[in-house]
Amino acid sequence: MLELILASLQVDYAFVVAFCISIIQVMVIVFIGAVLSKLGYMDNDKQKWLSKLNLTFFTPCLLFSNIASVISVERLIDFWSIPVFYVLFVSISWTLSYIACSLFRVENHHKRFVSACVMFSNANSLPVAIIASLAVSEAGKKLYWDSDDSQSSISARGISYVLFFGLFGNILRWSYGYNLLQQKNEEEDNSSVETLRNSQDEESALSERFNRQCYGSTSSSSSGSHDTMVSDHSAKLSDASVSLKSRLLKLLQSIQQCMSPPLYAALLALFVGLIPSVKHVFYKGFLHQSFTRAIDSCGKVSVPLVLVCLGAQLKHIQETQPSQDKRYRKPVFLSIFVRMILVPLCVLPLVFSFHKWGGVFSKLAEDPIFIVSMVIVGCTPTAINLAQITQVNGAFEQEMLSVLFWSYGIFCIPICTLVVFLALWMVST
Repeated sequence: MLELILASLQVDYAFVVAFCISIIQVMVIVFIGAVLSKLGYMDNDKQKWLSKLNLTFFTPCLLFSNIASVISVERLIDFWSIPVFYVLFVSISWTLSYIACSLFRVENHHKRFVSACVMFSNANSLPVAIIASLAVSEAGKKLYWDSDDSQSSISARGISYVLFFGLFGNILRWSYGYNLLQQKNEEEDNSSVETLRNSQDEESALSERFNRQCYGSTSSSSSGSHDTMVSDHSAKLSDASVSLKSRLLKLLQSIQQCMSPPLYAALLALFVGLIPSVKHVFYKGFLHQSFTRAIDSCGKVSVPLVLVCLGAQLKHIQETQPSQDKRYRKPVFLSIFVRMILVPLCVLPLVFSFHKWGGVFSKLAEDPIFIVSMVIVGCTPTAINLAQITQVNGAFEQEMLSVLFWSYGIFCIPICTLVVFLALWMVST
């Protein structure tokens, strides 16, 4: 095993360089955002405006392009193991974050933050860059599926696996994750509970009044009592109808809180991708050259805008809040530790077991680039898009910037490089 790892270290030097360059590209765009903020082009209000514009238009375009072009009924059948892996990875991440927050007694306010950072990893831009670099390096020759395979086909398959995995992450991130990172406090929760109690008290008071009026009046005439009972019964039915409508409205409001423009775009992309006739119109019909390509072009703006705003945020917080609040250190540390250390320790043996014994259930277990892709998407740092969500919602901004800075600036290169080497060792054995 040691000899294989050392051989990988010698052969894959070009891959390490390419991987470092992909991280440096991210840092350069972030640095440009900080410079623009320093020069006065991006103050805090402009950052929030740009983030909201990105969230409302450019990010939905990106999600529509990535999901609609990849998803299909055939791929759902052939790639059934990818959503299974996603569910397993998310379940493991949520469980680990819950246990860590309980052990370290994290405040309820920050439990949602830690869960979001651990559950939602970078499942698009960074894995695609790693696989594209890996496929054209010397290490790519170890990933041949058969004798007719080539490095270009390895790259195409690996990127398709990553994008297919990423669409499930995008849907959950922009629904449940968006809701996790919203500004909430205990007073709102208590007020909602008090409102519910008051409504229940009113309902029981109405019920008691109804019973008294129906059965407690013995001195009135029978006809008058009958009219009163009918009238009060109608009022009771009316109150019950109003109560049912209010509960339905609360349910719709709860669903609406989980929705966001990117999630609407993802659902529309699923509709387009899963219906062959509609997908043909968008990708092979008259809409392809005009509408679809325009959406693709707008989607390419999303990630650079996120990184520019991220750099401007870092500069703004450095100027306004030079010393980090001690309350943030524990959730930031736990988010990085669980996401970058504990989750990979669970992902690696899980994927290795599938590679070893999963060939009976899926032919993808025999594809080396699939195994490497699943390891990569399961071990990447926290998603950069979460910074966009925190800025738009006005919650957890400083904590998220700290997590992203330490994750990408310090831990990403050594940990992800080690993880890729272990994945290459898996497929070599």
